[in-house]
Amino acid sequence: TALAQTPVSVVRPTSSEGVETLRLTGNLRARQSARLSTQTAGLVEILRVDVGDKVEQGQLLLALDGELARLNVARAEAALAEARADLNEVNRLAEEGRRLVQDRFLPDTEVRAREAAVVLAEAAMSRVEAELATERERENRHQLQAPFDGVIVERLTERGEWVEPGSAVFELVRLDELWLDIRVPQRYWSEIAGDRIDIRAFADVAPDQPLDTEIEARVPVSDATARTFLLRLGVQAASAELTPGMSAQVELDLSSDKRATLIPRDALLRYPDGTTTIWVVPAGSNQAEERPVTVGRLLGGEVELVDDLPADTRVVVRGNEGLSEG
Repeated sequence: TALAQTPVSVVRPTSSEGVETLRLTGNLRARQSARLSTQTAGLVEILRVDVGDKVEQGQLLLALDGELARLNVARAEAALAEARADLNEVNRLAEEGRRLVQDRFLPDTEVRAREAAVVLAEAAMSRVEAELATERERENRHQLQAPFDGVIVERLTERGEWVEPGSAVFELVRLDELWLDIRVPQRYWSEIAGDRIDIRAFADVAPDQPLDTEIEARVPVSDATARTFLLRLGVQAASAELTPGMSAQVELDLSSDKRATLIPRDALLRYPDGTTTIWVVPAGSNQAEERPVTVGRLLGGEVELVDDLPADTRVVVRGNEGLSEG
């Protein structure tokens, strides 16, 4: 009886270092952003900036009505001048007493009393100096300055409004230093920990300009819902065209030292019960055999097999749907 013959196309399995490419979407984030608030309560008197304004570190953004604070500073300055005059006077009396006691015109107890008055006057002056420094600091806290270079992206107050400490009045974002945050499936946690990884990233607004990136952090807290973890890339020398909130496409090439057996995807047959098989033609034979396999990673048009195949085995990639055993 003649055996049925079915025309097929075959290939031999290949063996190489496994390289898997992950294609993911990430978001650009500012390294520095802050919702700014005043350090004291007060009425907004001066607004120097608005949404979209670029500011430099130390630049005045807002000032509160500080008339009472200025009066308190003036009062403390007057108290300091009075304390300084008192100290000068008791120093003069103490010096005079030390000269007179040598000529026996004053008793020793009087001299010691004058020297004690000097100590008290010095303490009083130190206290008044501290009070003046306190009032000056309170006056300074009526002004809000930019803590870093950036752009005002939101203004949350108006002139004439009363503000309290902790209530945001501006949102400031730094644009020249960015992060690229990516959510990566949790099964790649250990592979991304190694150094055998190549990264290519492109902002969606400039898909032809690759970003200069490097891994800065793997955040080891998975998203329990999505089963992902955060991979944070630092974007070097960020372009002025990039802003926080923009999206970017990232390709991660993951390499492994373990040699992998690779076959084309077309060789796989999947069954409803979850079984995956391939048809092979052993060396020296022209009869097909169906063999169950366990598939590892998907690598472009190829798949990685957990099972080993002899290098001279021929794997059916076309016509396999119509084969039967033998």
